[in-house]
Amino acid sequence: MSGRRSSCSWVVALLALWSMVSLVVVVVWASWPHRAGLQGCRSGLRGLEEKMEGARVVKEKEFRVLDRELEQSRDNQSRLQLEIELILQSLRLTNTSLTHGLLEQAVLKENLTALESEAAVLESEQARLSQEQAVNEAQIFALQVNLTTEEHQLDSCMALGDAARSQQVAAESQRKACESRSKYLTRHLASCDVQD
Repeated sequence: MSGRRSSCSWVVALLALWSMVSLVVVVVWASWPHRAGLQGCRSGLRGLEEKMEGARVVKEKEFRVLDRELEQSRDNQSRLQLEIELILQSLRLTNTSLTHGLLEQAVLKENLTALESEAAVLESEQARLSQEQAVNEAQIFALQVNLTTEEHQLDSCMALGDAARSQQVAAESQRKACESRSKYLTRHLASCDVQD
C-alpha cells in the first residue's frame, strides 16, 4: 500500500519536473538570438506548443489515471483496514474463547483430581467394610454354631430334667408303697403281739 503511494508521488514529481524543464526549454528557445529566422522560431515554438499541449493532455490523462488509482488504493486500504479490524476482532474473540477453555480445562482437571482422590478413599473404605463384613460373618457363623450347641445342650438338660422328674415320681410312688407296707407290717406285728 505505501509502495504504491510512493510510486504515485514519484510519477507526479517527475511530471512536474518535466513540465518545468519544458518551460525552460521554450523560454530559452524563444529568447535565443542567433536562430535563423523568426519563421523558424515560430514554427519551432508551435511545435513546442503542440508538444506541450500533447504533454499536457497526456499529463492530464496520467493524473486522471493516478487519481483513479489513488482512489482505488484508498478504497482498497479502507477495505483492507476493515478486514484487518474484523480479523483482529475474531482473534480477540478466539483468544477469549481459548482463555475460557483453558480455565474450564483447569477446573475440570482439579475436579478430576478430587474425584480420583475421593474414589481412592471410597475404595479404601469399601475394602475396610468388606473386611469387617467378613469378620462379622465369621463371628455370626461361630455364634450360630455356639447357639446350635447350646440348643442341643438345653435339649439334653431338659431331657435329663424330665428323666429326673420321672424318677422322682417313681421314687415317690415307691416311698408311698413302702410306707403303706411298713404301716401294714407294723399293724400286723402289733396284732401278732396281742395274740401272744
